[in-house]
Order: sequence, then C-alpha cells, then structure tokens
Amino acid sequence: MSTIIYHNPQCATSRNTLAMLKASGESLEVIEYLSTPPSRVRLLELLALMSSRPRDILRRKSTPYDELGLDDPTLSDEQLIDAMVAHPILINRPIVVTDKGTLLCRPSERVLELVVDPVTTFTKEDGEVVHYHPPVDNAISFSQLPSIDPQYLQPIDVEALIGPDAARHAPKILILYGSLRERSYSRLVAEEAARLLRWFGCEVQVYNPSGLPLPDDVEASHPKVQELRELSAWSEGMVWVSPERHGAMTGVMKAQIDWIPLALGGVRPTQGKTLAVMQVCGGSQSFNVVNQLRVLGRWMRMVTIPNQSSVPKVYAEFDDDGRMKPSPLYSRIVDVCEELVKFTWLMRGRSTYFTERYSERIESAAAVSRRVNQTTL
Repeated sequence: MSTIIYHNPQCATSRNTLAMLKASGESLEVIEYLSTPPSRVRLLELLALMSSRPRDILRRKSTPYDELGLDDPTLSDEQLIDAMVAHPILINRPIVVTDKGTLLCRPSERVLELVVDPVTTFTKEDGEVVHYHPPVDNAISFSQLPSIDPQYLQPIDVEALIGPDAARHAPKILILYGSLRERSYSRLVAEEAARLLRWFGCEVQVYNPSGLPLPDDVEASHPKVQELRELSAWSEGMVWVSPERHGAMTGVMKAQIDWIPLALGGVRPTQGKTLAVMQVCGGSQSFNVVNQLRVLGRWMRMVTIPNQSSVPKVYAEFDDDGRMKPSPLYSRIVDVCEELVKFTWLMRGRSTYFTERYSERIESAAAVSRRVNQTTL
C-alpha cells in the first residue's frame, strides 16, 4: 500500500516529515487533513493503529483547545474525539500510516522508523541535521554468549508485563560508556551488555563518545551532539557504564549526560525512560560511580532500576579477546540487563502516567517551560 500522511503544509514538522518520506523514496498519499478531515470512524482506526488515546494526539498550540476547556481531566475519550471531529485543527500532525506501523511523527524523524529504505542523513528546514541509525541485526545465539549457562537464561515473558493493546516493537536501548582508551573496560562491559540485551529481544545502539566536545564549548548543532541527542530521543531505556576516576565518574561519561538536554520547552526528553547503571573499578569494589549515576538519573526523571553492577579489578575479568569470563560479577551484569528489559516492557505505554505530577498539572505549559528553563534563581 501507499504510505499515507495526514499533513498540514503550514506546519514545519509536517513538511519535514513529508520531505523525509520523499527522500526515502516512498509512494505517497498526502491527505491535507484540515481540508479533508478524517471521519470519526477513521480517527478511531488511527488511534487503534497507534495504540493511543485521544488525548495523546490532541494539539493545544494555535487551536481552540483552551477555549473549549479541553484541559479538563474529567472529559471522556468520546468527548475529546467529538471535539477533534468538529475542529480538525485539534488533531496533532503529522500522522503517518505504512505497512510497518502508524505513528504521530513528532519529532519528524520518527517517520524513518516506518519506511523500508530510510534516508540516513537529512537536513531539516531550520538546518538541523538528522542522522538516522537503522536497526541492527539483533539475532544473538548462545554461541555468542560463551559465559552463559543456556539452561538458566530465560526469555522475557512480555505478556506478563504489558497490556493487551500496547505496542510490541522491540525495546530501544541506548548504551553510553565512559572511557576512550584503546582497551576500555567500560566499553567492553557495554558490549557485553549489548549482546545480552539483544538476546533478550532489544534493539540496541552503543554511542561512541570519541569526538564529542565538552558541554558548551560548541553549539548543540555539532554532529556528535546531534547524534547523541537523536539516539537519546530514539531510546526507551538506557545503560550508563563508567570507570571510577578520582572517586567519581569520568569526564567522558559526564559530558555525554550533560549534552542530553534536561528540558526542551516544557518537555523533559528523558522523563519516563528506564535506566540501568554500572561501573568498572581498577582496584577494589566501589559504588561511588553508580551512586552518582543514580542521582543524575533521578534528576532527569528516569526510572532507574533497583539492580546495578560494580566490577572490581576489572582487568582480571576479561580474556585476551575482550570477552568477560564466567563469574558472579558477569552474572550480575546478566541480572541487570534482564531487569532493565522487564522494566522497559513494564513502562511501555505507562511512563506518562507513572511520571506525571500534580504540581505540574496545575501549571500551564508556558509556566512549566519558564520554570524548567530558568537561567537564574
């Protein structure tokens, strides 16, 4: 079938999405939904395809949202749909339908998840460069996990963790590590975690921090900063692995976290994402780094799982090929990865509910934006 885009040509996000579809060679059916609005039945179909509720696609800016009192939490789904049918401008855009799925494509680069041959580099109207990372082959066999006892490694029971209408795509996990050494043990632990997470059915990206400038030393448009921020936005969960240096995480690790924005407008990009923390030690076991990483995860409103890993005398835990030997320390890394995947599935479709706050519900979006972006106290 042709790819369908519900498009508003006055919207930059919608224009960028349409341009990405064309650059990816998609056969398109463009529906300018303000002049040809979807029927109530079609709107319900789109919501079902996205596993979304009406409020998830409700637009406030430059619409009669406030005039109609649509911020009233007692309004039913049926009432919100009635409002969108009567006022199509209330439907957020663009919604894209392909054989691979249906999404509200905000930000616009989300559309690249839906096409067969996505463009890998694209420049938006405002000059922002998007670098798309296609999904990697997640097929991992026990032969690639030599330290695992296959008798005891069990697949995740997804149905025990998510609702019947939740999306079933593979959990998207971003891994950050904190050392640039040629034989970086935090990178080796990150690679072990990536293999395990792929075995558990995740789509995994490992960010290479080489070339990332210090925070505030360049503009956020720097390619390595954009790559990191795009991967952060793409992910549903993260793993942070850092060495301990002078009793703290490394500067390489902190720089990556500092480049991930705490807020964009009134939105916290990391809010509700899951997080697992690990550290490697050159000497005796310490928990300084994982404790610091937990503080940062809490500050960024991430759902940090209870389990964690600290590997002492890490140089003794890897063989000459850079693979971790069987040990209780390796088993703990398996535990952390398994728990992260479970929590990520558990939060699927529920992160907004778990992380929303009364104090922010009573504020306007503008007030939230002013508060979280204030430059002075």
